[in-house]
Amino acid sequence: MRAIGSSGYQPLPANHIDFADLKKLESDLLSAAGGLELFEEKLRSFFRSAIDEVIDTARTGRFFLADLEKTEKTYLGTKFEMLLRDWLQVPRGVTLDLLIGGEEVDVKSTTIGKSGWMIPREAIDQLCILLRVNEKRSQCAVGLVRARTPYLRLGKNQDKKTSLSAEGTQNIWWVVEDFPYTPNFWSLIDKSLREKIMASGGGSRRIAAMFEQCLETPVSRVVIASIGAQDDFMRRIRRGGGARDFLAPKGIAILYSENDRELMRSLGMKFGKREFVSYRSKNIEEAALLRASKHID
Repeated sequence: MRAIGSSGYQPLPANHIDFADLKKLESDLLSAAGGLELFEEKLRSFFRSAIDEVIDTARTGRFFLADLEKTEKTYLGTKFEMLLRDWLQVPRGVTLDLLIGGEEVDVKSTTIGKSGWMIPREAIDQLCILLRVNEKRSQCAVGLVRARTPYLRLGKNQDKKTSLSAEGTQNIWWVVEDFPYTPNFWSLIDKSLREKIMASGGGSRRIAAMFEQCLETPVSRVVIASIGAQDDFMRRIRRGGGARDFLAPKGIAILYSENDRELMRSLGMKFGKREFVSYRSKNIEEAALLRASKHID
């Protein structure tokens, strides 16, 4: 069993009534995700992608979670559920959200507090995957619980849903807690830099300006689309007229997690799935490595 580490991993004690069920659920979850390392790597971009897609900067001109309408914030829970099912490549259950390891599992999420998950009647006494997002801190949590009645509050809302009580949260098996995910790109730069980037010229020059000004900052495809502001925004990154043409002569590489994973790891980067990171070498060895891989001139 893994020890508690920086990821916040914290299983339940072996004598807990739910230990066997939740240990199996964790094993099935990590197996579907491709193992712990890939799970944590994907998790860094999972929430970022979902939130950015709902914000939809390219079409709405919005930048932050706080800009969303109340109904859109509610929809985020459905978005997380759909993307999780796609990520794990598991089907829907008959009654609950997922069928994983032969068991039906419900997916509950919250963007507020420590125990904001709403448990519907059909999920009571069932296995649940709990997702929590703190966008201000760019921290997330993934927990597992069997939503037994003694763990729940007595009161219910108008939809007959309830939530875990403070005591009930002690029965959560934390796969990760307070785990850092990719921050909202727009929260990392001030308004003046944002305006400078957007005033840099055409799509390729705007993207090049962004990567040059924001070295070693993970950037999602959604952000690229909002800055490129063109249908074929990915072309604005490539050689042959894209941002790489402007940055490679300056010794700045644009690395992509799906193509350059091992190189990025060797450079000590933290990144999520389908994220871009610009990087300027820090020594002769790194420069030679980037030059050999044709990322810089």
